Amino acid sequence: MAYRTIGNTVVEWEDNEPFIFSMSETIGTDDDRRSKIIAIDLSSLRQGFEDNFLLHVKDHFIERSNKVILRTIDTEVSHLKNLFRKVIDLKLFDSKIATIDEGFLMCLGATKEKLPSLSLRVLKRQFAADPYSPLFVKGLHSSDFPLLEPKKGRHGIQIDRILARALSQAAVARILNLCDAAYDTHSMDIGHYSFVHLAFAVFCRPESYRQIRVGDLEMDSGKYFIHIIPAKSGVRQPDKIRYQINEALGVLLKKQRQNIITTYGHLVDEQDIAKLALFPVRRLKANGSIRVNDYASNNYGMYDNAAKFSAGYSEQIKKLFDDDHLTLSANALRHTVGTLLAQTGASAGTIQAVLKHASPIICHAYVDIAFHGLINELSDAMRPAFAEHLPAFERFRSKNDSVPAGKTIRSEDLETGIIEETGECGKDIVCSYAPITCYSCFRFIPCWDADHSLNLNIVQREIEELKKRGKPFEHMVERGRTAKNRIMLVMHAADRYQDAMRKGIRP
Repeated sequence: MAYRTIGNTVVEWEDNEPFIFSMSETIGTDDDRRSKIIAIDLSSLRQGFEDNFLLHVKDHFIERSNKVILRTIDTEVSHLKNLFRKVIDLKLFDSKIATIDEGFLMCLGATKEKLPSLSLRVLKRQFAADPYSPLFVKGLHSSDFPLLEPKKGRHGIQIDRILARALSQAAVARILNLCDAAYDTHSMDIGHYSFVHLAFAVFCRPESYRQIRVGDLEMDSGKYFIHIIPAKSGVRQPDKIRYQINEALGVLLKKQRQNIITTYGHLVDEQDIAKLALFPVRRLKANGSIRVNDYASNNYGMYDNAAKFSAGYSEQIKKLFDDDHLTLSANALRHTVGTLLAQTGASAGTIQAVLKHASPIICHAYVDIAFHGLINELSDAMRPAFAEHLPAFERFRSKNDSVPAGKTIRSEDLETGIIEETGECGKDIVCSYAPITCYSCFRFIPCWDADHSLNLNIVQREIEELKKRGKPFEHMVERGRTAKNRIMLVMHAADRYQDAMRKGIRP
């Protein structure tokens, strides 16, 4: 067995199989260190490439591990193997390839329509990362590497992708209503139910949700917070981001935390209970254990990658909808929110601060969609869902701002006697249906610093009372759920707005 260590990465391979090797490194936050291992097999490329060339490929990625995480290396190796495999299958060369030179690149350029465009881009990226690598002959330039550019350009394709990953009309409220009904009838458990509401509150990626642990939920000075590791942050060991969440969501996540501790706490030492995954693997062994694979066993029930997490949560929840147009795709939610923020005049930097881990390229695309009027193309997709059901993203105001008396929206809880200024009406005078129906009205300008839970509690009590009256009142229960979920979404929006303001950015 041969070993090689580069920084935090350890590479291992058998002496008689140098083209099959593994790379491992220690990842995670300071209080949660664990090993990440990837396996790479270049042996299938030997029929078209010289052994020395493949050894240079191996050395290149070993050195690259000093600059990027193993997940990136795994992805890049996959794309390069795909490209080289295509070169072999197309029989572009009579002899085995020993190096990447102008002739090789010209041949790629002549047949680039038959080659995967992303793999071509990854090859160029390897040259940019190390132009002096033995993989490349001396004298090559970045412009020598062929790319298959779409007619619209990469930016145009990105905009198309944003517009395509859309929600159907009224999808947001519909999804939450269905989840409420499923939870009430016990066809959805607290794990799925709490995840849905968290997803509509923080708009993170599955890779971030996967890593949330029981100890990441905290209460400080009467307020709830959750600590989440950002995905695609560009940092090898990113710090957790502290999100403030409203009380309704905080209580829901507390129930999920207690459920995890009650169900699986006996499987770990008491001092390790805080390390249990808040959203663990969903399948159980015959003996009732949560441990379904080595990774989950060694990482307190956590899924080993984002794809498996999505399969266990987002995709399983989607099956309850029985509607292909309803989705919990993280990209759909993030693209929707980013586009609507841009329409209000928010800069790319502001959008990036609100969404926390969106790339500058994506955020500039959001701004361009708004600037060029492409937001109108969302009429049957993203815009109705959030313009109708989440108008708070259009604009906010403070309850301390001066507002004409006739336009001020006040909420009163007759049970507690609490009165709260919750927003401003965009019309000349507040209508008689305020304040509950305001949350679905496009004229509503909510106060970001108001306690909207007052209205939430009123609606929740009405729902519970209507449920007791039986089947004749089911349609009113459904209407109450819609009102409740619209209030919840505005509360989530206010939380994200305040997060951005705490960073010194006013959306």
